[in-house]
Formats: sequence, structure tokens, C-alpha cells
Amino acid sequence: MEIEFDHNKISFQKELTIYDTLALEFGEILQRNEIKYVFVSGYIAILFGRSRISEDIDVLVEKISFDRFLSLWESLQNRYYCHNTSSPKDAYDNYLDNNIAIRFSLKGIVIPNVEFKWASTEQQKEALESSLSVVLGGRALQISSLEIQIAFKLYLNSNKDIEDARYLFELFKDRLDMKALKIHIIELNIPLNDAQTKLGW
Repeated sequence: MEIEFDHNKISFQKELTIYDTLALEFGEILQRNEIKYVFVSGYIAILFGRSRISEDIDVLVEKISFDRFLSLWESLQNRYYCHNTSSPKDAYDNYLDNNIAIRFSLKGIVIPNVEFKWASTEQQKEALESSLSVVLGGRALQISSLEIQIAFKLYLNSNKDIEDARYLFELFKDRLDMKALKIHIIELNIPLNDAQTKLGW
């Protein structure tokens, strides 16, 4: 897989998976609604070729007003449904504003789905502000910075998450900002020696 870097943009060609197709379409809907977003977590490793199963694609979104959320909800209704509730007001007030994610799937499908939540923590907000654009066959989506992604996967610390972190580290180690990666690791209170051992750094 040949990956091209250009500042904050990554371009490459691949056969799209069901996760890619879902992420691209959902991201395009968010973009048409002028909503800032970033895909994070396990999907990033899958996007770049790691072979594993996931039930969902995690997306962090800037907090928007209810009117803007309602407009987004309405633009999703032709093809998507919300697992949690059929009421946009309920989704906004009782889920999102309480830091509880909501899930969207294409109609007639349960898995995979999009796990949608506000970017609420400082790290999540930083991921939103320092996102990378990934271009697949002329279509683009936004992902978290690789340094934030790797550090957060180490923080989660399950075997699956550590493997995701190691996969991304090995794939991109010649392009990573190692100073930024160290900072994110330290911010998450991960012992640096432990992180380096797990990454083979």
C-alpha cells in the first residue's frame, strides 16, 4: 500500500471495506452540514489495512446547537436510523449532552454502526482541531492525528488496542512526530518506558 503525505493530508488507494464506505458517506453528510468531525479509535487501524472486525466506527463531533443537530438528523433520515431513540430532542438532551454516545446505522442494518458523540475532553477537542484529511479515490474523510491515536490506544491498554497502536506505529514511524507522541503519552499518565516497550520503539 503506497501512502502519500502532503502536510495534513494522506492519500492512498485501496479496495474499500464496509467500514470505509460507511465512514466516507457519513463524513460527507457531516461536511455538507458544515459540522467539524474526526474519526477515531479502532477504525483508524482498519482504514490503514489492519485486518480485524469492529462493530462500530467512532466519530467525535464539535458540539452544535439543537437547531443544527436537528438539521443533521433530518439529513440522515432517508438512509439512517438512530439505535438509541427516534426523537432528535431525546438524542440531544438525554444522550449527547450527558456525554452518552448515540449510534446510527444504515436502515435495515445493525452492524457496523457509527458511534457519534461530542468532543468533550481536552484530548478529544485537540483531536478535532488537529485532524488529518485522508483521501481515498477522490473522496475525503477526517481522522485524528496519528500521535493522539497511538497514545490513546496505549491508554485503553487491551490487547486489541495495543495491537492497533503497534500497527499504526510500525506503519507510520518514519512520519510520526515523536516529540508530540511522547507528550500525548505523558499527558495520559502512561509510563514512557512501558509505551516504548509495547510499541517496539
